Amino acid sequence: MPAEEHSYENHDKSNQRLRFEDPHFPAYFRLLKWKLLDVCIGSMSFNDIGYFARFEPCIPHETLTETVRKMTEPPRSFTVDPDFTKIKDSGLDEKVRKQSEIYLKMRYDHMIKVQRRRFAEYFLSKVLFNETGLRIADQLMYENCNQVYGTSHWEDLPLEWATTETFLEKFFDEEELEKDPFGMQRLDRVAGSARGMIIMKYLKMNPHCVSEYKLLDKEIADDENLVHTDLVKEILDEGPIYELRKDDQGEEKKYRAAKWNIHKTLIMFSSIPGFRSNDKKLRNEHEEWFYGLLEAMKHDPTNRAALYFLNKNYAVELEEREKERDRQRLQILKGQQINEEAVGEQIFKEIRAQPSESGYNPSIETAELKLRTYQEELVQPALEGKNCVVVAPTGAGKTEVAIYAALNHIKERHNQKKAARVVLLVPKIPLVNQQKERFLKYCAGQYHVCGIHGSEKSDTGEGRRDDVLQAHIVVMTPQILINMLQSVRRNERLYVSDFSMMVFDEVHKTSGNHPYVLINRLVQEWDYEKPQIIGLTASLNVNATAHTELSAMLGNIYTMLALLNTPCLSTITHQASIDELNEHVSKPDDEVEVCQAGENVLRAHIETYLHINHGKLCAELEKLSKSRHNCFPAKTYHMFRKANTKDYEYYDAQLTNIIQDLNKLNTPEKMCAQKWTKYIKVYVEARGIVDVMPAMTAFDYMKGAIRTLDNEHTLTQFSDFFTDRIYEPLRRNSEKVEPPIVQRLKDTLIDQFKKIPDSRVIIFVVQRSTAQRVSDFLNQSGVMDQFRSSGDKREDMVGYVLGTNKQGAVQQSPDEQKTVLGRFNTGKLKVIVATSVVEEGLDVAACNLIIKYNCSSGSAIQLIQQRGRARAKNSRSVLLAVNSKVKEDDNNALISEKFMRLCMKLIEDKGSKQLESEVSIAAARIEKERKNEFEAQQALRNKLDSKIYRLTCTSCSSFFSRSTVVKKVYSNYMLFDNDVWSRFGMESRRKKPNRYLNEETQALSVLKCLSCKSDIGKAYKMRGVYLPQLDVKAVTFAPENHDEGTATRQKWSAVENDLFWIGEATQIDFENMLNALLNTQENMDKKRILDLDSKQHIRDIELKKYRDREAENAARKKRIAEEEARERPVQGKTDFSEDED
Repeated sequence: MPAEEHSYENHDKSNQRLRFEDPHFPAYFRLLKWKLLDVCIGSMSFNDIGYFARFEPCIPHETLTETVRKMTEPPRSFTVDPDFTKIKDSGLDEKVRKQSEIYLKMRYDHMIKVQRRRFAEYFLSKVLFNETGLRIADQLMYENCNQVYGTSHWEDLPLEWATTETFLEKFFDEEELEKDPFGMQRLDRVAGSARGMIIMKYLKMNPHCVSEYKLLDKEIADDENLVHTDLVKEILDEGPIYELRKDDQGEEKKYRAAKWNIHKTLIMFSSIPGFRSNDKKLRNEHEEWFYGLLEAMKHDPTNRAALYFLNKNYAVELEEREKERDRQRLQILKGQQINEEAVGEQIFKEIRAQPSESGYNPSIETAELKLRTYQEELVQPALEGKNCVVVAPTGAGKTEVAIYAALNHIKERHNQKKAARVVLLVPKIPLVNQQKERFLKYCAGQYHVCGIHGSEKSDTGEGRRDDVLQAHIVVMTPQILINMLQSVRRNERLYVSDFSMMVFDEVHKTSGNHPYVLINRLVQEWDYEKPQIIGLTASLNVNATAHTELSAMLGNIYTMLALLNTPCLSTITHQASIDELNEHVSKPDDEVEVCQAGENVLRAHIETYLHINHGKLCAELEKLSKSRHNCFPAKTYHMFRKANTKDYEYYDAQLTNIIQDLNKLNTPEKMCAQKWTKYIKVYVEARGIVDVMPAMTAFDYMKGAIRTLDNEHTLTQFSDFFTDRIYEPLRRNSEKVEPPIVQRLKDTLIDQFKKIPDSRVIIFVVQRSTAQRVSDFLNQSGVMDQFRSSGDKREDMVGYVLGTNKQGAVQQSPDEQKTVLGRFNTGKLKVIVATSVVEEGLDVAACNLIIKYNCSSGSAIQLIQQRGRARAKNSRSVLLAVNSKVKEDDNNALISEKFMRLCMKLIEDKGSKQLESEVSIAAARIEKERKNEFEAQQALRNKLDSKIYRLTCTSCSSFFSRSTVVKKVYSNYMLFDNDVWSRFGMESRRKKPNRYLNEETQALSVLKCLSCKSDIGKAYKMRGVYLPQLDVKAVTFAPENHDEGTATRQKWSAVENDLFWIGEATQIDFENMLNALLNTQENMDKKRILDLDSKQHIRDIELKKYRDREAENAARKKRIAEEEARERPVQGKTDFSEDED
């Protein structure tokens, strides 16, 4: 009787939270499937299939017996493999033969393991996806593994256990359960595709999941939960794993790591309901484990795939959870102080080597980089260790030259037992990943390559400095390097000595205040080990309109080389190299055609409107300029009043300035003027469209834009576009009206594709909106349809490529840009319309025709960059211009290019010694100019340094600071005073960004006057330090040690020139401000606000990127679905059947 009471059918089930009848039970029990197999195999004896026999109701006897046999029978020797006989009889060398046999045995063992795994999966799928088999399995678990059985039924868990409710909600889909509770569920998909070892690694690092990690670690290590039979262990075994650990002597050695397998991952998921989440302090933290799990699973591709099954919107949920944590921190963490560690006096005079555990092996074989003859000539000065600029046409492979030089440099330094690190600086963010991929092609696994451009998170989790120091090759934008070279935070600071080579891409930009100039100035002023400098360019900065004398043009080149500290030009001079270059890189011909615009009714209407209403806007601006408070700048108004509306491009620039100044005014009287600017802006935009696009394109744009503006108010004086007198006549006279340039564009394309059907064409335009309009027009006009191959899908043959900086009404994400360029390179797109983004560096396929659509090159640099996109033989470059001014600009560019080549020839003829001398003279001149500038600043300092002012609030006269603490950071005027934060209030006023801004130009919180609560400035984060900046218009300057009277100014530059000396901020100034917000409780609250704003800025960017990708994926899926719908056969017939040969 007692035995019957304790039988499976009769035992007490009252303490089970998850009973067999529960629809959630089947999927949860399947997490224990390998334990079930372990029990069955452990029950087998000679000629007996043990517990497997109980499953005959699910699987026919013969099939079951054969399945068990295939799983469990000992394998035959690998010598039965036919390949073994071939190796034995081949007469190979003894050593080679043994190696071949070892490989053959490994292959055979793997084949046996795969076979056993396949039959095991077959057995489990047959018995665990139906009620009969599941009941038998549950009984076996009760009889043999009481602890595991209890786990599978959630025995002893309280009824109100919050974790189980969350678990069932997150890991199951109610519709799937209702449809078939024994079928595949969300839990099966997530647990089956996850990688538990990586999840555990990141859970361990999560401070919010300490107790949860401990529980999982305990359950995974529990012997009762693990499999014990050698056969199941072998089936689950995925090969040896090793890790580096230090022994007793402190030496690193390789040790065999603890094994991990899919069974442990399933046990991990089965243990989640046991999380003791009810004892959390805060009520809403019972789901903290779930967000910890999402966070842990997002770090590698396999787990991200599992996340897709669990929660497609995991990024959004994690973002919202982090916001909630931030709000809680402001309440919970009061009184906690964390001092930031400053750089101090520590200087690294030599390069810091990569850590030994980086895992990169120089002996690994990679793709071989073979240079052509002309590339070998270009790379020679770099191989000799010279600072040089490599000049070669676009398409000649300058990047490969730089990669070859960099890899050779690293190898040579390693041979000398020296550390090496190369940084490649690129001017555009999209180039970071592109050039990183180019490096990885030739050194992946051999050296560590990383790319940094701003908003990405650190790979190490410690900071970007550690990412750089871990790498052998770094690709980044120049401003990021400047920020890190000047940071005062120890965990962000880099030194010039950390790099043994710097490569600058597109060095023709090196002039004025460009970041390249500042970086090289930091290098030249560095007193310790300096890197080798290499520059890359297709063109030198020669402008025939700015300099009419050859000596001035040469001087421009010498100046650029001096700024870079590169007294060597590497060019192609040997005839054999020139011949090979011409073979691979052809220069297109240039054609220019002026397509003078004819009469156009719509254009005449636009010009009339602008002429008349310019006066009305000026009248409103005049009223505002005479206002006693918040007046409009009179100087700006007078300049705008003289503007000529017929010169619409210049007028547009002036109008933009007016709009910006109106936005700054804080008065309701500006509303009428603002409305006028909006309407006039529409007409100016339409004026630009009407000369280069069909008249109906401009008409439709005006119709949509004006209707949107009209819906904002009920006034009628701003536009009469929709009146009967205007609208219908304009529409009628705009139909089928195309300016000559449009017809010439179509003719040029038709002629090109008739001559060379497989052509590629790039059309350059000035504006982003024009790129989209030209692309849409060419697709809708059908001009390319006649060149579509038979059987081609009805896809667009024209696309457009824009910059990815998220500016303007027309935008393009990096993924969208990459997709368009990929389709162009593979021939799916025959034509792309592009802004200047394609001019520099972005990879496009060899094209046959460049069309500059009313878009002059403007300079020799731009001409060469644009024309360099046409790399195919017999390619040409065509300028289609509406007026002669565009033609003149392009002619000037052609003349500049000729002068540039003449300058290069003169430099080559004079020899390298003369070039070094000229560059040295230019460097001395630059040094003298800098000295003169310094002396002028010192003279100004001597004049004004004795004057001290008190900075007070213009509204209430509250004291802010003294003039002695105002310092410059480049062109920004900041306050460097440890006590200054106590005199400000602070308010978070974040706006979600629509593009990435450098962290040093992104304003964070708003500063408020403590007395009158008015806005007085903004806080910024510069070089890793929070700094306040006062709005100069909110400040009154009261004299402290003289009697010149109080003063106000409209710009800080005027303060600097008229009132008191403002010096450059030093590193000591930054270090003093690093912990200035930690001296009082009130200031610590302000720091938390700034921390939240700073982190939120980066998170918003990442979230926007994620949403852009999701929108792009959705659009792509929709496009594919539409294409499939168009191609679906009408009567079930297809062009190809898999049954056919």
